[in-house]
Amino acid sequence: MPDDGRTTGRQPQPGGGYNFRAGGRRNAVPPELLEARSRRHSEWLLPAAVILAGVLVVVAIGFIVSRSIRNDEPAAVAPVQPPALGEFPATPGNQFPIPLASDSASPSPSPPPSSPSPSASRTTQPSRKERPSESPGSVSIARTGISRNVDLTAEGSRDWVHWGEQSTFSLERKSDGAFQILEGAPTAPRFRHGLSPQRFSWTGGAPVDHSDGTPTGIRTCDKGNGFTISAPATTSTRTLKIYAGARGARGKLTAKLSVGGASATSTFTEQSNNLATTAFVITYKAPKNGKINLSWITDASFDDDCGGVALEAATLR
Repeated sequence: MPDDGRTTGRQPQPGGGYNFRAGGRRNAVPPELLEARSRRHSEWLLPAAVILAGVLVVVAIGFIVSRSIRNDEPAAVAPVQPPALGEFPATPGNQFPIPLASDSASPSPSPPPSSPSPSASRTTQPSRKERPSESPGSVSIARTGISRNVDLTAEGSRDWVHWGEQSTFSLERKSDGAFQILEGAPTAPRFRHGLSPQRFSWTGGAPVDHSDGTPTGIRTCDKGNGFTISAPATTSTRTLKIYAGARGARGKLTAKLSVGGASATSTFTEQSNNLATTAFVITYKAPKNGKINLSWITDASFDDDCGGVALEAATLR
């Protein structure tokens, strides 16, 4: 063998390996590089396959839809051509002659029946009577003088009452008067007095059976204080008489129906400290059964000590 170290085959390399000579086969590729290259190929091949499959699905769906649309379109209908004139006979057979108007005068048409006039066809409706408005009733007040002796039994044929015979809150009345005259709730101040210049007498009373004549009554003081009274009201005229007084005050009497709304007022004044008396005659009539309500109130007080109104008796007939 030549001593220049050349050989016709592979020469051993350090470490026991072999190599190829220049101009021979390439060096072998390591396995790690082959695995990396295979992984890169799989990374782009899989997405490409998915995209291609999606494109194919879309194309297939479009093809199916286009076919269904073409199948649903109606077939074109050939336009109907009108027949040629030569296909019909000039004179149609079995034609009836058309009658023509004659020269003779045609009868005049009968006039249409006349329609009935609205006034004749309208049914007469009975006129409705308007309901008359309810009467407010009537109330009037007259003030009169008083005789020295007053017989309550003779005046009060329906009922009568007297205040203060026994005490401040005592009320003597007609025993069979059915409590038609009623006083409202008492108010303070309230005093019994014996200052009336009249004498009130009665028989057939309760709780006091009779009296030969008493000057007693009740009174109050100061503005706004007073008494309230009520009695029945009907469609018949009735008369309620109030025996009242004032001492150093001006009193105001108001009478009003509970139904209908009619009312009236009157006043009585006594400037001095002496008790002055008067009689109010209230004549009233209601549109239907109800009540007459009265208030006898101190409208003004002229006495700082005890100016006010007084009340002695009342009769109803």
